[in-house]
Amino acid sequence: MAIRATDFVLVPDDLLSAVVRYGQWLESQGYRLTVEPSDLEYPTTPVFRGYRNAGEDYFYEVSSVVDLKRAEEWAKYGRASQRDTRFVVAIAGSKPVSTATLSKLAELKVGLDVIADTTVSSLSAPHDLSLNVDFPALPAGLRKTLGHAKDLWSRGEWKEAYEDACVALATRACEYLQKAVKAQRVTFVSANGKSIKYTQAKIGKMTLGQLEHAFAEITAPTQIESRATQAMARINPRRVTVAHFKHKSGKRLQDLRGKVGKDLIVIVNIMTMLK
Repeated sequence: MAIRATDFVLVPDDLLSAVVRYGQWLESQGYRLTVEPSDLEYPTTPVFRGYRNAGEDYFYEVSSVVDLKRAEEWAKYGRASQRDTRFVVAIAGSKPVSTATLSKLAELKVGLDVIADTTVSSLSAPHDLSLNVDFPALPAGLRKTLGHAKDLWSRGEWKEAYEDACVALATRACEYLQKAVKAQRVTFVSANGKSIKYTQAKIGKMTLGQLEHAFAEITAPTQIESRATQAMARINPRRVTVAHFKHKSGKRLQDLRGKVGKDLIVIVNIMTMLK
């Protein structure tokens, strides 16, 4: 839709041009917007409700200063939601935002945009308020391999963080199995008892699901190898979700949302074991 000044009823006159400019910018970023949506469950009537992908809700308010009390109420609303819910405060003007206010918004996981005369900039990204999960602590040996996933998580990109962690797990499992094959420490047998030969090159091309099957075919697995098989069998269905279905709503995404926190702990633990 084309955002026009006449679309708004509740926006004060002194903010109207900034709101229109902000709405046009959001649309240029790929968001589909509803102007001043009304619902009794909302803490206040937002300027916009938007989304890019199915299963997500972004709420936006525009003001001249940050209203922390209102941000807190929206954070509570988000935590009570059952789907990806994010809230952004947009400030119109050039007045700087205090460090204390920025810290509080970060604590609330609320985003902050600034609307200038000709540009819009994002100072901090909103998080999915309905996802009450923290990224697990990383031991020193995993800070490099899982550091990028943790950075994505800190920016509110939790599905991308999970996908990145799955890639790191697959890389670690691949390296472990290649070393075991090179050292001739392991042999493989299929479910029907036939001997299987995996080369290092073939292992290097395996997906997480294929690595799970290869670990399961180790003739005499160690306890660590058996646990790695269990871990990958647990993780892989949701790895498929983030790889192929993360922009769709439905049972797959609900399952991922409910298990992502514990899955990340499993990834950290099994990667620590697979040295």
